[in-house]
Amino acid sequence: MKITMEMSKGAYEVAKMVYRGQITRTKGKFKINELTGMKEGSAQAFITIFLAMMDGSVYKRAFNNETNQFLFECIRQDFGEDYFRKSLLASQKHIDYYSTLGKGNLTGLQQIVHRMQKQL
Repeated sequence: MKITMEMSKGAYEVAKMVYRGQITRTKGKFKINELTGMKEGSAQAFITIFLAMMDGSVYKRAFNNETNQFLFECIRQDFGEDYFRKSLLASQKHIDYYSTLGKGNLTGLQQIVHRMQKQL
């Protein structure tokens, strides 16, 4: 199932609630599924990736480039430059991790990260 922009928008609002400690990750996963129709596994991955971006830490699952770009823009708008930098750092760590798997490179995501870093 392709994650649509509408799904991402709904998932982002719930992921922010998880980040702020308003709901648990498990409740967030179910809420995203209920609100957007996103599968629970993808919803859990969305939350995990968002939390990693907010912390600047590596994540292992991947999303489509449209969703990644959306997350960067929303984090920058809602949380400011420091968190935006962390989100780019987390994604660079993800790109580096992915390149060690022997499955190719995340060229599209790398281009987005480079483009966004130039905005700093």
